[in-house]
Amino acid sequence: MKTIRLLGVWVCLLLGLAIANLALRTPPPLPANAPADQFSAGRAMADVRAIGRKPHPIGSNEIVRVRDHLLSRVNGLGLEVLVRPGEGVREAAKWSPRSVAVGAVQNIVATLPGADRDAPAVLVMSHYDTVHNSPGAADDSAGVAAALEIARALKAGPTPARDVIFLFTDGEEPGLLGAEAFFARDPLREHVGVVVNMEARGDAGRAAMFQTGSDSGDLVRLYAGAAHQPTANSLAAAVYARMPNDTDFTHALRKGLPGLNFAFIDDQLAYHTPLATPEHLNQGSLQNLGDQALPAVRALAMGAALPSKSSDLIYSDVLARVLVAYPVNVGWAILAAAGVLILFTGFRALRGKAVNFVEILRGIAGFLLLSAGAILALHLAGRLIGIVDQQRYYAMLGQFNLLLPGAGILLIGVCLTTLILQARGGGRIWISLVGLAAGGACSLVGGFDPIGLGLGVAVVVLAWLSLGKGVGVFGAWLGALLVVLGLAVTVQALLPGGSVMLAWPLLAASLAAALVMAVGGTRDRRVAWVLTLAVALIAIAVVAQLGAWGAWTFAGVGLQEPAVLAAFAILAAPALLPLAFDFAAYRWAPVFAGVAVAAGIGLLAYAGLGDGGPARPQLAEASHLADLSTGTAWRVSPQPRLDPWSRVVLSDNDAKPVRQAYPPLYREPVWMAPTAVLPVERPVLSIDRAGDRLLVRAVPTAGAEVLTLRLRPSIDLSQPRLNGRPIALPTQAGEWTSLSYHAPDPNGVTLSFTARPAGKVDVAVIEIRDGWPRGVSAIPAKPAGLMGSGYSDKTIVLDRGALSWPAYVEAAPE
Repeated sequence: MKTIRLLGVWVCLLLGLAIANLALRTPPPLPANAPADQFSAGRAMADVRAIGRKPHPIGSNEIVRVRDHLLSRVNGLGLEVLVRPGEGVREAAKWSPRSVAVGAVQNIVATLPGADRDAPAVLVMSHYDTVHNSPGAADDSAGVAAALEIARALKAGPTPARDVIFLFTDGEEPGLLGAEAFFARDPLREHVGVVVNMEARGDAGRAAMFQTGSDSGDLVRLYAGAAHQPTANSLAAAVYARMPNDTDFTHALRKGLPGLNFAFIDDQLAYHTPLATPEHLNQGSLQNLGDQALPAVRALAMGAALPSKSSDLIYSDVLARVLVAYPVNVGWAILAAAGVLILFTGFRALRGKAVNFVEILRGIAGFLLLSAGAILALHLAGRLIGIVDQQRYYAMLGQFNLLLPGAGILLIGVCLTTLILQARGGGRIWISLVGLAAGGACSLVGGFDPIGLGLGVAVVVLAWLSLGKGVGVFGAWLGALLVVLGLAVTVQALLPGGSVMLAWPLLAASLAAALVMAVGGTRDRRVAWVLTLAVALIAIAVVAQLGAWGAWTFAGVGLQEPAVLAAFAILAAPALLPLAFDFAAYRWAPVFAGVAVAAGIGLLAYAGLGDGGPARPQLAEASHLADLSTGTAWRVSPQPRLDPWSRVVLSDNDAKPVRQAYPPLYREPVWMAPTAVLPVERPVLSIDRAGDRLLVRAVPTAGAEVLTLRLRPSIDLSQPRLNGRPIALPTQAGEWTSLSYHAPDPNGVTLSFTARPAGKVDVAVIEIRDGWPRGVSAIPAKPAGLMGSGYSDKTIVLDRGALSWPAYVEAAPE
C-alpha cells in the first residue's frame, strides 16, 4: 500500500495520458473493396491523388483540370450536374477596412435526387481550390474526396427521402468567394434545409465536429446517434463562434441555416504548404471524417423531416467513443450534484476535525497559486519561444511533437511542486523570487508584458497566503473543489456550452472526495484497497478525458498561447490531489518534481532552438517583381528573415538584398534586390472621368491568376461599383484602397466611383502570374529543409497611373 501511495499519482498520470493518446488515434482506413454502404478512405484516396497533384488556386490552369475531374466523377455517379458561375465577394474586415477580394467563381453542384424533390435538401459542401503554393491534399481535397465517397455510398443504397446536393465551391481560400456567391445569389440556396461542411487545417488527427448553428439541439442529437466514433464538444463550438476564423459554413450560418462543420487539425505544418501532398495525408483522418459525416448525412437524407430548431445542448464525446448531450438545465443539475458532494465532504471533514475553515481558505489560495504558477510557466515559455510572425510559427509547427510533451511535463512538474509545498509548508521566499523573475522575464521578448508581470505578482501574493505552514489533504482538496465549482458556475451562467470541460472533472473529483470522507479511516484493508482503486480509477478517467481535450485544444491554439494547456492541468488537479499529497510525503518527492520541471524546460528549449529538416521543412519565399512604371525589376521576399536559399536567389548578379517598403505593393518592409529587367506582358490600365463618375479599368494579360487594383484618392469617393454592380469598397482621402480580383475576366475589371469635387487619384495595377518570367537566370532548387509559401516562385507585375480632374459642374438646363 505504501508503494502505491508513493507511485499512485505517476501511475494515474501515465495511464490516463496513455488512454488519451489512444482516444486521439485515427481509425485504420477501410480498403477500396469495403462494403458499398460504408465509407472507404481507400476509395476516396483515388480522388485525393487525382485532385491534389499540384497547387490549384482559383484562376489557375491547374484548377481547370481539377474541375474537369470533378465533373467527370459526378457524371459517372449519375448525379444531376450543373456548373454555377458567379461572382463572390469578401467584404472589407475590421483588420483591413479598405481591402476587398472578389472572384469569378465556378461552383459545381451535383444533386442526388430524393423521393420528395420539394422537401428541404441536405447540402454537403467542400471547396476544390487551394492556396498558391500547396497541392491541398487535406485542405480541401480530402473534403472533396469525402463528399464524392459519400455520394457513391448514398447512391448505392435506397433512394433518399429528400435531395442531397453536393456543392463544390471555388475560391474559398481568397475569402469564401464561392460560398458567398452561392448563399447570397444562387436561387438553389432556397432549396437547402441543412448543411454539412468538410474542411481541414492540417493533414492528420481525428476529425471533429467543431461548429453548429444556433438552436441545433435536435441536430446534435441526430449526429450523436448516427456518427461512428464522434469527436465534438460544445466548448469548441461556443469558442469558435466568437473567433474571427471562417469557413464556407460561415455563409450558411448567415442565412440562418443549421448544419455541422467538420475538420481535422493535426500536423498543421502541412496547412497551406507544399507538404500537403496525397502521400503525406493521414488516411485514418480521412476515414474518421467519413465515418462521422456519412452516417450524419444519411440520417438527414433518409429522415421523414429534418431536425427542427431546438434549444442548444451541452455536449462532448467521451474519449471519441460516444457523444453525451444534455440540456442546459442538466448542466446545472450536474453542478448541483457536485456542490452537494463538496458540501457533504466539507461538513464531515469539519465535524471530524480533519480540517478547519482557515485550512480551507489556505487551500483555496494554494489552488489559485497552483493555477497562477501553471499559467505563468507556459505563458513564459510561449513568450521565450517567440512566435512573432508566420515564418516562426511554421518553424515551431515543425517542432510540435516536442512542444506538446514538453509543455505537459513542465505542467506536471510545476503543479506537483506547488502541491508538495502546500503539504509540507515553507518555500514562500524562493517561490516568490521565482514568480517575480518569471513574470519579469515575460517582457524579455516582444516588449512589456503586463499579463506575465501580473501573474508573477499573483504568485507572490498567493504564496504568502497559502504557504509557510503545511495544509492537510482535505484543506487543499476542498479548496481546489470550491475554486473549480465557482469557475464552473460562472461558465455555466455565461457560456453554457463551455461548462462541460469543468463540470465533468469537478463531479468526478467531488465524488472521489465524498467517497474518501465516507469510507476513509477504515481498518479493513480490503475496503482500503477498494477505496484506493476507486480514487485511482476516477483520477485516470479524468486525466484521460482532459488529456484528449487538451491535446486537441493545444493543436488548435497552443502555439500562439501555450498557457491554454494549463487549464486542463488545473482541472485535472482536484482528482489527482489526494494521490499527490501521498506522494508529497515521500522524501525524494521534490527531486522528482524538479526533474519533471527541468525535463519540460529542456524539451521546450530544444524545440524552440530546433531547425527544420526534410520531414519538417521551414518556409521560404522568393518572387520576381517587374515594375513597368519605373522600368525596374526586383527579386523580393516578404519573409522577415532570409534563409540561405532565398538569400542566394535574391542576390542575383551579386546584388545585396535590403529590407525596404515598396508602396503600394508592400507597405511594410520586405527583402528586395535589383535583378535583370526581363520582357513581361503589360496589363492594360486606364483611368477616366465621365461626368461625375471616376472610371478605373484594368484588362489582365493571359494567365493572370490575380488582378489587384489599388487606388489612393485625394478626396473621399462614393457610390463604388464593380463592373456596374454596387460594391462595399470604402475609400479615404490620402489612403490606399485595394480590390483583388481572383480569376479575372479576360475582358477586364472596371471600378467606378462618384467624384464631384476636384481631385486626383493614384492607381496601381498588380498581376500575379505563375512561375518565373521567361529568360530568368537559373533558380537553384530548394533544399529539402525548405518549402515555398505565399507567392513564392511567381511573377508579380506592377504598373501605375494617375489622373487629376476639376470639380464637376452640372450642365444648365436648356
